[in-house]
Amino acid sequence: MKADAFALIDTYTTAMTWAVRGWYAALIVLVAFAAWVVIEIGRRVFDRIGADFTRARQTIADIQQPRKEES
Repeated sequence: MKADAFALIDTYTTAMTWAVRGWYAALIVLVAFAAWVVIEIGRRVFDRIGADFTRARQTIADIQQPRKEES
């Protein structure tokens, strides 16, 4: 009877250990996904800022260039 109780406790603790490991693995995956989302949003924001900056510089260059008179 005592051996059965110990076997049951061992089975329960083993199952709980794997369940906790599963939660940790899920948490790690979730944190990694969240980090990827933040990085991707940041990359897109900086790409947009860079495009706006490039467009503004080109506009300034176009304004500063002397225009040729059309005949």
